[in-house]
Amino acid sequence: MTVKLILVDDHNLFVEGLHTILNDQIGIEVMASAANGLELLDLMEIHRPNIILTDIRMPRMDGIAIAKLFKKQYPKTHIIALSMFDQDDDVFDMLEAGAKGYVVKNAERDELLRAIHEVHKGKYYLSPKFEGIYQRWLEKDKIAEPKLTRRERQILRLISRGKTSQQISEELKLSRFTIDTHRKNIHKKLGTKSNLALAKQAYKILGMD
Repeated sequence: MTVKLILVDDHNLFVEGLHTILNDQIGIEVMASAANGLELLDLMEIHRPNIILTDIRMPRMDGIAIAKLFKKQYPKTHIIALSMFDQDDDVFDMLEAGAKGYVVKNAERDELLRAIHEVHKGKYYLSPKFEGIYQRWLEKDKIAEPKLTRRERQILRLISRGKTSQQISEELKLSRFTIDTHRKNIHKKLGTKSNLALAKQAYKILGMD
């Protein structure tokens, strides 16, 4: 079965070179290319690719946003990140967002082809240097998630959006004392001490859509 893919990257020369390399491969068809996620969405009205090969950091709509959106709206189209960034956080964030692959841009051609075919089969593929990150990502769900009440989750979401206790009090029509008590309980359950730490936990626990 032919792998149909779309390239998403804001560097034209890189895209042109990649387009040539991939179209020379039997069993792979590059259907189109886009400079960012918004252009990609327009292309999705025309094409139905199996794979999106995307950079991470782009203007307007980046790779992480693409992966999150496709996980919900186009679950049969798999995302592979192709990036110059090789930091742990970048890889973890893409996996969390829904990507099935992560390859660095200086990888050999054969590795990229292997990633495309493995992901097309429904498997994950990450460059070998990311094996440890992948294992940690797999293990994350085995860690017991703190149980928050419905109200605590509601307040956590508002805190992560930068709302003060007073603003939350007014929005939920609860006393400031009640909000502060919930805030303390949330900190205790999540083991956090700052609002920034809470925001990071909110992203993991609530999905923060």
